Amino acid sequence: MVRIGLCAGILSLFCFISIGVGLAQAHELVSVGGSGIVNAVIEELVRASGTSSADVIGLNSSGTARGIEQFCAGELDVATASRKMTSDERASCEAEQIAHSEFLIGHHIVAFVAHPEAPAQCLQFGSLQDALKPTASNVVSDWSFYRENDADLPLSAVLPGENELTYVIVDSMVAGDGFRLDGQHYEAPSEAISIVADRPGTLALVPWHDQLEHNESIKLLEIGGDLGACSLPSAENVESESYPFALSLYVYVNRARLDSNDRLSEFMQYSISEASAAVIEAAGAIPPSSTIYDLNAKVLADADAEPGYSGDVDHFQIPIDLSGEIHIVGAANAHQVLSRAGEDLSEQLNIDFRYAGIAAGISSLCEGEADIAALESPAEADTLTECATNGVVTIPVNLGAQATVLVGNAADEYSACLTTDQINTIWRADSTGLVESWTDVADAFPDQPLTLFGLSSLDTYTDILLQTAGETIPPVRRDTEKDFAPLYRAAAVGNVSGGLTYMSWHDYQTVLENEQANIQLVAVDSGSGCVEPNRGTIEGGMYSLSRRANLLISEASLADINIQVFLWNLFDEDNWTALQHDGFLSASVLELPIMRREIMRRYADAESRYPSIEDNTEPDNENEPADADVDDSAG
Repeated sequence: MVRIGLCAGILSLFCFISIGVGLAQAHELVSVGGSGIVNAVIEELVRASGTSSADVIGLNSSGTARGIEQFCAGELDVATASRKMTSDERASCEAEQIAHSEFLIGHHIVAFVAHPEAPAQCLQFGSLQDALKPTASNVVSDWSFYRENDADLPLSAVLPGENELTYVIVDSMVAGDGFRLDGQHYEAPSEAISIVADRPGTLALVPWHDQLEHNESIKLLEIGGDLGACSLPSAENVESESYPFALSLYVYVNRARLDSNDRLSEFMQYSISEASAAVIEAAGAIPPSSTIYDLNAKVLADADAEPGYSGDVDHFQIPIDLSGEIHIVGAANAHQVLSRAGEDLSEQLNIDFRYAGIAAGISSLCEGEADIAALESPAEADTLTECATNGVVTIPVNLGAQATVLVGNAADEYSACLTTDQINTIWRADSTGLVESWTDVADAFPDQPLTLFGLSSLDTYTDILLQTAGETIPPVRRDTEKDFAPLYRAAAVGNVSGGLTYMSWHDYQTVLENEQANIQLVAVDSGSGCVEPNRGTIEGGMYSLSRRANLLISEASLADINIQVFLWNLFDEDNWTALQHDGFLSASVLELPIMRREIMRRYADAESRYPSIEDNTEPDNENEPADADVDDSAG
């Protein structure tokens, strides 16, 4: 296995540079040092931002580790790195009182491509190692490494040169020094693509770019991790750590220098904006996702939004002697995620879940009988009148939203947008035997047989589909073709005129990744016009076949260590990832450190307002903000 030499050989260019962005005082240069890989991108950003080439000075340095060392010693304004800071490095900066912020500016991502007839769509990490490691040379000669019955398909590996970053990234993760010796090396990625397209059984490693997804001459392979989940290369999947073969590019900036140096501030504003994406691509890297661009902007504007590990988030301690009760009331739609958050506390705490409905839940919270109310939408100010009357301050938290989407046949123009009444007419149980043609749904629709592909009556997304039909969700009709595989249902709809099915938003993304032909996403009209489901309309509540999960927390309860630990678990990365696997569109896992930092501020505020909660001492309400009960910043 080769360690990445960050300033060795051809990668040593620009390992230490000073930049003058040409926007402020001529003498006020910005010192940048660290990774040559990252600095190659920084150099292009400097040029694109209007800096004269005379202001760029190439010096020598030893890479990421040395750059961070100089940065933490106060010798640099900016450290560039091809990895995150280690805990020891963060401690070194803290010891020298170097307050800093971290920015992710791009990635180098490796793609694995094969001939379109290759048997694999997803290669598990272990199988990939078996095919590429040096000891596989002249031994693993066919595709039986993937599946035993594929031994008749010869395997040939097409590899980058040893000095190429693609080679270095994969070699750092595959056992052994280098790759199999019988592989064919290519000069340019386009050469590798041509070889793969012409030769069945070929497997190649190439730099990823999104055009590969649309190249029908090759098959872009997914990679499976330890848990078996498969992911395609993309900036989003690298950032969520579901796709491993990548090198991410980080910039660490001294906050004091950022505040005092206009050149540095303006350069960073350009570098972390989406306006720089084309420059990053031209430098051979992949720009970060829109989520990261948004996060970078928050961090640049507010040092406390730093998504790293420093600060108060590290200092929250979970006591080993917890005891007591937690009372959660309201709607049951977030029960799964809430129960997961309490699983490892169940031996110490009695967590009482009472799902008697939203109205009863809010009333119980406002009467001081509950700690947390689970809601299906944000609480309106007028619903909290009882809380205000009783002096109960509440804090809202948004967990995200689930959505059911309808998928129809692309040729059926009449089903491109359906009203909620029409949807209920189509799917509710009492339509069985009566609504069998589209003309039965609406007179304006054609006399085309209605072919439905449905789900179980107990499915969450069935409930969301019919939630607009009345206060009590009616059962779904049972005379449908049922299959739990969204790819099958989407393919069936694409092949049948008059076909219609429904699924979760996440399942629909899987259908899109599978490039299913001849389907359309159905817009929904709930009375204010057709609204197509997308992340914005679902999270914003404009799309009516969606259901949000919100919490309303008593601030007095937030002073209780039991509630604090419960919420800390709720915002744990594993639990939040599981929330998204449950179909919730929610804040990115990358934003969890910010959310945890905010909730810790809430803990401190609650403790200061209710300092003697265990002794039932009255809270100090003198400085209570007038809008405390409707503030939504915690979410």
